[in-house]
Amino acid sequence: SVTEEQRRRAFDTGAKTYDEEVCSGEWLMGISNLRKRLLAIAHGEVLEVAAGTGHNFPLYPDKCTITATDCSEPMLEVASKKAARGSGAVTLKVMDAEALQFPDASFDTVVDTFGLCSVQDPVATLREMQRVCRQGGRVLLLEHGTSSWSMLASLLDGASVNHAKRWGCWWNRDIMALAKASGLNILEIERHHLGTTYWIVAEPCSRA
Repeated sequence: SVTEEQRRRAFDTGAKTYDEEVCSGEWLMGISNLRKRLLAIAHGEVLEVAAGTGHNFPLYPDKCTITATDCSEPMLEVASKKAARGSGAVTLKVMDAEALQFPDASFDTVVDTFGLCSVQDPVATLREMQRVCRQGGRVLLLEHGTSSWSMLASLLDGASVNHAKRWGCWWNRDIMALAKASGLNILEIERHHLGTTYWIVAEPCSRA
């Protein structure tokens, strides 16, 4: 098993080499294009949770005002070097995605890319993302999780513990089940790479 402390340590120790080791091959798999298409939808005041090293910062529309959070201070130290934007610097905050320190309905767009695999409680994270998103706003997700192909899903399950120890990431989570459990209202979804990559445009559940 992997403790929460071990998982968080993986982020802190891997921050400086994360882009080179994890992000460098994304264009080969088409993930760079999926990021661009998703983030082009962002508008207004934007919150990105589990922002990591700030890989998305250059991809947001110029008129967006960006606040980015992550639980790892070393990750955000790397992100700070990418935080200068033509429309103003990204505001960075160390914060757990499961307990966002913002009032209800603070943002027009709430974004997470490849972060639901790396939080302790993904359902709580999705609920928090919806809480801080304004009604009529958008929740944008690009995630990896279990495959729609049973053989590949079994392989991911078998390697999940070692992968989590190395990268702090549980790559076999059932993203659709998590979204349903959180009450998220999915508007558009695409699945790529044998179903392991999820591209989702959603809106927060209606509030009573």
